[in-house]
Amino acid sequence: MNERRRATDRIGERRGARAFATAPVGLRHLGVVGVLGTLGLATSLACAPTSRSVGAPPPRPVNATPIDDWAISSWEDRHDTMTFAVLPTMSRLFQRFDAAPYPDMTCRTCHGHDAEAVHYAMPHGLPALDPAHLPAANDADPKTARVAKFMHDDVTPTMVDLLGTPPYDPKTQTGFSCFNCHPSAGSSAPGGRASIR
Repeated sequence: MNERRRATDRIGERRGARAFATAPVGLRHLGVVGVLGTLGLATSLACAPTSRSVGAPPPRPVNATPIDDWAISSWEDRHDTMTFAVLPTMSRLFQRFDAAPYPDMTCRTCHGHDAEAVHYAMPHGLPALDPAHLPAANDADPKTARVAKFMHDDVTPTMVDLLGTPPYDPKTQTGFSCFNCHPSAGSSAPGGRASIR
């Protein structure tokens, strides 16, 4: 009996490690894969994979160039990350900001009413921002200042974490910025287009 249990545990560990290695980026960051990877297996949660599971990338040196996990993700991984990590997380974030009793975000909130037709391409569906006149936390209008502070301090860093992409770097003009979600009202928007396609 013990030999059979050990064999089952080894199979469960391999399945859990495989689930981690193939899981969408956002789910890895949230730790959901450790639970999902072991569901349906005849093992305990003690078999859940760690960050050094088989198939997981090795630790990166501190001075290494940031990896854009989003750019190298498949359409399926992007869809799963958006569905199971980004949408619920951002819904709760905006719910708290709006002091709403329930979250009310859908895919169309950010991707627009024609999300399927444009294959969820971004930026699309949100108000355009003028790169020369971005809203700021010190704006004279308190509502604009509050929204700008929320977007800068909460929304953008959360999206960077969920998507596994580097934050915007003004020196290189690369990374995740306001313009990954908002279209540019001008012609010199920093950042790039993000799409789950």
